[in-house]
This record gives sequence, C-alpha cells and structure tokens, in this order.
Amino acid sequence: ISLGINVVPKKADGTDNEDVGCTNWIWIYFPEWRQFFANNEVFNVDNDAERRTYEDVFWKRQFNSQITRESNVYDRKISDYAKGIDALLESERVKNDIFKLEHDWWQF
Repeated sequence: ISLGINVVPKKADGTDNEDVGCTNWIWIYFPEWRQFFANNEVFNVDNDAERRTYEDVFWKRQFNSQITRESNVYDRKISDYAKGIDALLESERVKNDIFKLEHDWWQF
C-alpha cells in the first residue's frame, strides 16, 4: 500500500484554497512506516481522553480523501484523461475497485 499525503492550505474563511497549486507532499510505503504510525498518537479535539494513533486514523479512515490517480500504463492522473462528470465517474470506479479488493480480504 502506498500512501500519498497532500497538504491543502485553507483560506482565512476556512474554505479550501483552490487558487494555490498543490503537489504531492510525500509518498510513503505504508508497511515500512507502520511501526511509526502505530507508536505516535493523534490528538482528538472532540475527546481528549481517547488514545488514538496515526494507524488508527488510517485504518478507520478518519480523514478526508480524494482519488486523483490510479496506477496505469501511462502514469497519468484521472484529470489528464477525463474531464467533468467523466472524471467523477472514473474516480468512483477506482473507489469501487478498492472497496471490492478490501472486501475480498475478509472471509465470512
């Protein structure tokens, strides 16, 4: 699992700053960093008694995310080959593929 972290600055009014060009800040190979994530805590502003680690945040998906790319032959972002509603549908397809893959990991 590769994890891409992208910092998106906020405007003074609290909205996403779309005027600022954002690039991927860092790519991390998750298995190599898992020990670090499991041993470092994240502060929960809603419950200061909770002991939560970065690993908990990752596995419980307690973060915002946006699918921008999938591994492909041409190494292109979705926005490079699909626009508008087509880009949205493509990102939904990728999200559904990830869901199916994760669901298949579990046996009932």
